[in-house]
Amino acid sequence: MPLEAVLRNMNKMLKKNILICLLSLIISPLHASEYNLGEGYALGSWNIAGYANLKFKAPVHRTNAAEVEIDDVALFVRGNVNQYINPFFEIEYASQPIWEDGKGAFPRAGRFVVERLYNDSHITSQFTLRLGKMLAPVGEWNQIHANPLVATVNRPLTTYLNFSEFISGIAVHYQTKQQWLPNIKLYYQPWTELLPKHISSRPVRYENISGINLQYGDEFKGQIALSIQHADLTTRNEHQTLFAIDGMYDLDYLKLSTQIFYAVVSGSEIKRQRNDEGGGYLQFVIPATEQWSLVGRGEIFLQRDAADEHYNALFGINFRPQSSLVWKLEYVLQRGAALGLNEGVYGSFGVMF
Repeated sequence: MPLEAVLRNMNKMLKKNILICLLSLIISPLHASEYNLGEGYALGSWNIAGYANLKFKAPVHRTNAAEVEIDDVALFVRGNVNQYINPFFEIEYASQPIWEDGKGAFPRAGRFVVERLYNDSHITSQFTLRLGKMLAPVGEWNQIHANPLVATVNRPLTTYLNFSEFISGIAVHYQTKQQWLPNIKLYYQPWTELLPKHISSRPVRYENISGINLQYGDEFKGQIALSIQHADLTTRNEHQTLFAIDGMYDLDYLKLSTQIFYAVVSGSEIKRQRNDEGGGYLQFVIPATEQWSLVGRGEIFLQRDAADEHYNALFGINFRPQSSLVWKLEYVLQRGAALGLNEGVYGSFGVMF
């Protein structure tokens, strides 16, 4: 049987059984621990957690409709069985509009998405082998992932556009014990993505993906990381190699973060106007009080198919009454090429559970 047919059959089988697995875990007779918001619910060696994010947008230009939507409702299930069996999966119900200007309530249905589905085997205290579908280690933002944990409603284009956010294959993680050595993540995906998102939200598909991530520093005070990812595009006649640097430094009164990338592109894709692309953002967060903070960000992005550069700037406020709850309000300015981040007012309410 051809590999593509095998993958299609695997996708169908996993979609049918994922909810059954969830229900069986929830009703398991294992001993349950006390629940605290944001920490998940422990059932013996299993933990069930997740997050929800409600989002609204009011674009300036009438070509983009105002909308209130359930951006994500995500459920995480993590098992800690033994040294070699430690499964994790994440399923989401995403992009469900509650109301849209001109179309009314619930104009269309959202979609279930399997974001992650993998197993970790801890070969030693420093080496972990991961098999399955996982987030690609390209930049801190892509690995943080959950909207309530990040500073803004809108994600910078640099952190997801034009590279593979997901890996369906094998990864090796090395956790250093020496401050002068980096933590290392190596990964490889020989085929197309397992259980991909709908083509409307992720129109580009990748295969033959390989990459490395080197991360130095402390995730709380300051760190810097280098990422390299090579991939073939299945929906375009292209091959690409991406180089990215991201970093964060926390001064207590000011937290700075950035990500910069450059990509080399080859192949005979007729839409492409240049053989490279690049971009980057710089973001600051100022904690005004323990609960309120100010956010600002500027970004530039030169995309391979666009004639002009894209520029955006963002200014906003966050209210976090506790660590697991956050309200966000921001205004986005946009100039140049239209790449999906439109000028207007955005807000959200997010909760980790």
